[in-house]
Amino acid sequence: MKNEKKRSAGLTQISVIGGGAAGWGINLGLGYIADMDLTHLYGISILLGVIVGLLWDIADKLND
Repeated sequence: MKNEKKRSAGLTQISVIGGGAAGWGINLGLGYIADMDLTHLYGISILLGVIVGLLWDIADKLND
């Protein structure tokens, strides 16, 4: 039971970090594609990525 809680917490952290990195990467990619400076939107992109990561984790836990 204890190992399962540690594993679950670790997966949540991975989802949050992965979501934030994905949001940053998408913003960076869109900036290059659109040939615009989107650095002022990095915070919003990372926040949305973190939210998507958390939702992904919640959905995964509900399906178990």
